[in-house]
Amino acid sequence: MRSDWNATSPPSGGWTTVTLPDNWATRWPGFDGVVWYRLRWTEAADVSQVQPLGLMVEYVNMAGAMYLNGSLIGRDTHLAEPLSRSWNMPRHWLLDAPLLRPGTNELLVRVSGMSAYQPGLGAVSRGEPALVKSTFRQINVMQRTLQLVGIGLTLVMGIVYGMLWLLRRAEVSYGWFSLFSLLWVLFSYNFVAVEAWPFASTDAFQRANHVTLLASLTSFFLFALHFCDLAGRRLQWSILAVGGACIATLILAPQALQEPVRSATVLGTLAIYLGGCALIVRHAFRSRRMEVAVLALCLMLPVVAAAHDTLVFLQWLPGNRYYAPLSASATLLGISFALTWRMVKGLRLVENFNAELRQRVDEATRRLADGLSRQHAAELVQTRLTERLSLVRDLHDGLGMTLSSHIHTLGNREGEVDGVALWALKEVNDDLRLIIESSAFDDTDELAERLVPVRHRSTRLLEAANIECHWSLEGLETCQLTGKRGLDFLRVLQEALANVLKHSCATRVDIRIDARQGQLALSIRDNGQGFAPDAASRSSAGMGLKNMHARAARLGGTLDIRSGTSGTTMELRCPIEAAVVA
Repeated sequence: MRSDWNATSPPSGGWTTVTLPDNWATRWPGFDGVVWYRLRWTEAADVSQVQPLGLMVEYVNMAGAMYLNGSLIGRDTHLAEPLSRSWNMPRHWLLDAPLLRPGTNELLVRVSGMSAYQPGLGAVSRGEPALVKSTFRQINVMQRTLQLVGIGLTLVMGIVYGMLWLLRRAEVSYGWFSLFSLLWVLFSYNFVAVEAWPFASTDAFQRANHVTLLASLTSFFLFALHFCDLAGRRLQWSILAVGGACIATLILAPQALQEPVRSATVLGTLAIYLGGCALIVRHAFRSRRMEVAVLALCLMLPVVAAAHDTLVFLQWLPGNRYYAPLSASATLLGISFALTWRMVKGLRLVENFNAELRQRVDEATRRLADGLSRQHAAELVQTRLTERLSLVRDLHDGLGMTLSSHIHTLGNREGEVDGVALWALKEVNDDLRLIIESSAFDDTDELAERLVPVRHRSTRLLEAANIECHWSLEGLETCQLTGKRGLDFLRVLQEALANVLKHSCATRVDIRIDARQGQLALSIRDNGQGFAPDAASRSSAGMGLKNMHARAARLGGTLDIRSGTSGTTMELRCPIEAAVVA
């Protein structure tokens, strides 16, 4: 039953039977005002048999007051403009005597509403108190609790990703997602607000609500463009221009055109949202990336909810329940997962880069340390070589000249000088020469290089004594002996050739040096008169043989000397190391 805004009681007649939930705009198009709903039922005739009763009203659109048997049991704050907002707020009462009467009971609901906003009354349930209360709790969770949880979650996401965008302005998708979330919070306030504050009228509240919806979904579309790497400057400005024009139309349209403009806006925002979802689904199929696929799946439920809510808003579907705010959490969670996944991937790339950089720095540090160590070792070697060369020059210029002078003087006074003393001086002179020659090759362990000066000098001395000299060298290019071992080997060779020169009376000597399979073999064979090795080793002139055996032992090898009337053969065998050929 209709009445004016100031009515405090229903008219006496003119009641019409309706089915709840009811939207009176379909019955009285364009009517803004008050409509009364009356519900009657019968209780037991005996007051002692009247049982407690649960009563629930699913919603009142926009504001209302409830009277049971003439007593006020519930009332919104504002029953005239600006109207309170009870369209999404269920109500529950536990009724008992004296509110309940024996016999007929009457519930009157005064509803203040406006034709443009689907005015009317939701379903009314009465029955066993526990059952009605359980139903109320379920509806309250859906229409109030989950809405508040979704708003809180959306607000947190908007703030977090807004801060990330402020810290990293290059991540433009974070900024659009933050703006989308914060504007969606303002739009979602419509589902939990109980007053039109801070606006002076329901029309102003609804106009602002549609503006935030359009701005929020425009931000979502721009987020989708950036997320899919399709955000050209011209396209962005085009989208912003279209969105701005629609918002200006909503704000500036006269009151008479608000309803068709809002309907067109809802269809436009649905198209914008579906367009953004289509871009993301297309990107998921093209990129085959996990985070985009997850986001595309999360968008399926909100798409269905948005289509349903649009049909309800346009009154193409009955009812007053909207699912977009509830399903929006799926969209927000999907977007936050995708953005967080990208951020984590970026952090992993940074971590991998840092690890690789640290590895390269460590490798460069190690190489630098090795280079400095080698440089230091080379400098030490160079210093030692310089000192040795200085010492060698001093020995050559000082002691060498003195020995040569004394040997020459004593050699011209034969018969007056002890032969042993002359021999000793010559031995010292030969050793000095060998030391000087070996020192020139201290920077290498290759036997072939160290052998050159000894071979040249020995060949010259032997041929000067009319002894034919033949050399056979094999495998020396990979043979190396360290400093002391090389000196011992050369002294054995020098001593053996000195014996041939001084004692053998030979006319030919064959020298063979062979390096293979980790062994170095030296063989010296002459065709001289021979000698008795045992007797020679016991005489004072046998010091050379003893020294040769000692040096063979230091080389880790064996020395074998065989002598007879047809000549003498000396063989030395010792282990060697093969040089690394670059």
